[in-house]
Amino acid sequence: MDIEKFEKIKILVVGDIMLDKYIIGDVSRISPEAPVPIVNVKEEYSTLGGSGNVLRNIKELGVQVDCLSSIGNDIEGKIIIDKLNEIGANSLLCFGSEKTTVKERVIAEHRLVQMLRIDREVQAPVDVNLAIQKLQEIDPDEYNMIVVSDYAKGMITMELMNYLKENQTAKIIVDPKPKNGYMYNDVFMITPNKKEWLEMQASSRYVLDNVQYILQTMGKDGMLLIEGEETYEIKAEPVEIYNVSGAGDTVIAIMAVCLSVGLQPYIAAKFANQCANYVVTQPGTSVVPKNKFMNVLQRYIHGEF
Repeated sequence: MDIEKFEKIKILVVGDIMLDKYIIGDVSRISPEAPVPIVNVKEEYSTLGGSGNVLRNIKELGVQVDCLSSIGNDIEGKIIIDKLNEIGANSLLCFGSEKTTVKERVIAEHRLVQMLRIDREVQAPVDVNLAIQKLQEIDPDEYNMIVVSDYAKGMITMELMNYLKENQTAKIIVDPKPKNGYMYNDVFMITPNKKEWLEMQASSRYVLDNVQYILQTMGKDGMLLIEGEETYEIKAEPVEIYNVSGAGDTVIAIMAVCLSVGLQPYIAAKFANQCANYVVTQPGTSVVPKNKFMNVLQRYIHGEF
């Protein structure tokens, strides 16, 4: 794999973008008003979440990336725009949401244990015409890969999926939500976790036709790559897991990059497995630093995984 090729790759990330907020503080006493812990705030920050976390993982490796999503006309939406600009991602955002999705986590400073999550969102379908207008301005051969990051907040609709399949030439890989399983026919790959895959198979709405690969992620048990009747097991290395939040985002991001430079799905999945192994040891939603990816590359070159 030639790392210099990464700068020539271009990937489109389509999905539900969010703003992840973190409040970190010391927890050493219980409130006299109610039996709840008091958090003395030490630090606050925000990052791109949802499809934005997929985008962060891709951009970290020096790959060109476009972001197609919807935000609200609010302060949080403006923060997302600023953060996309900061990392050099091209924004194809539309103002199609009643409000920008925000997930706010309160974390105890000691061992970084998450105590509470506050969600601010409105789950409603985004006007698909707004998204299609953005896509109509783009060359159909623009991208090496299209990543669909579906969090079922309203960005991914049947109409949008059909437009992508019919008007873009790049292969599509999907991080799915079981309730939307009927939308994913004819894509190159889906990357459900074990629970999601069981739900998709059990659903009365389950329809999945002409999907070439299913990459099932199983946490500490690794991954299964399914191609037709064949199944390939990819084992995970034992690590101390802090947080699985965002691991699926890392998997699909690394898969998109590795497939774009020509790696076969099984080898790409081994790279994704190694990278996911790293992010679960990190607090919050983390990305794989480029030097960590390079370490994985060296291990692959030397036949160590």
